[in-house]
Amino acid sequence: MDDRKDFYNKQLAQKKEELTVIQLKLEGALDSVDELKLNNQAEATLQKIEELEAKLNNLSSQTGNANRSFLALEQKLPKIDFKEQITKIKNILEDLLEYRNAIFLINDSLYMAGDLFSIELKKILEEDTTDLKYYPIVFTVGGSLDEIGFLQGLAGYLGIGNIQSKDDYDPICNKLNSSIVNGSIIFIEIKKIDLLDNKDSFLCWLLNIFCKFLNDNLVQTCQSKGIELVKLIILVSSDDDILEECSSLEIFCDGQVFKENRIFPITLSQWSEQDINLWLKKYSGLPKNQITAMAKSIFRSSRGGTPKLICEALRSKLS
Repeated sequence: MDDRKDFYNKQLAQKKEELTVIQLKLEGALDSVDELKLNNQAEATLQKIEELEAKLNNLSSQTGNANRSFLALEQKLPKIDFKEQITKIKNILEDLLEYRNAIFLINDSLYMAGDLFSIELKKILEEDTTDLKYYPIVFTVGGSLDEIGFLQGLAGYLGIGNIQSKDDYDPICNKLNSSIVNGSIIFIEIKKIDLLDNKDSFLCWLLNIFCKFLNDNLVQTCQSKGIELVKLIILVSSDDDILEECSSLEIFCDGQVFKENRIFPITLSQWSEQDINLWLKKYSGLPKNQITAMAKSIFRSSRGGTPKLICEALRSKLS
């Protein structure tokens, strides 16, 4: 489509140049015969210009429709199957008392579509408050892959500079404390911790030092200002499986029982052919016979229901 658009644009520019030349000739036409001939040329050129502009407008419309369809698809992908996990999260959030916090971990996020789950979690939090403070921190190759990198990323949102050590979290906590109102939710998302060399020490520091200090200060601020229903939610995600590497640490909740002052791992499951079929019925607009065949094909190619592969297949087949 881009090649076609470039071709039409070049033709359009050429025809507009021709029209300019014709107009100049008309100004110097010597007799009515020449003027009639030039007017006919101008009309033909104008007609060609209008045709090219119509083709370009049609291409733009198609691109716009394609973009809207793609965005609609992306918004619906999280609806395939996070039902069990979303229910668990909602129950945990409802059970949290005032001035409390929760830290969640998504393991093997890349293949299990953890990015889509984080979108759903953010929607849940948005529905629970009118003051969601969202701070996404993404570790990257070439950046500071440690506590300092995390603090610097968070400080950047808050307009704080000069973070030199992992102990420089006091100004960050003070800034967050000063911004809360009744019902505020502070949501910090930390992505790609699999890049860290010392994942275990980072998680221990996050839970036992940073989060504890921030939460204690939030409690004091809320009590002194008469503010209620403030929550601190942290979501940590790893693209690959790090639980085995960190399994010896006493920082995780046991099984599926949530405990404060512990990290709660969110277990994302494989998706079934039935999940794909139901999603296609709701959101694809395709007839039943096509949906059945497509669901079977996508599931067979997904290595047993791997969410990442299913999403890629849906994007390919429906875009």
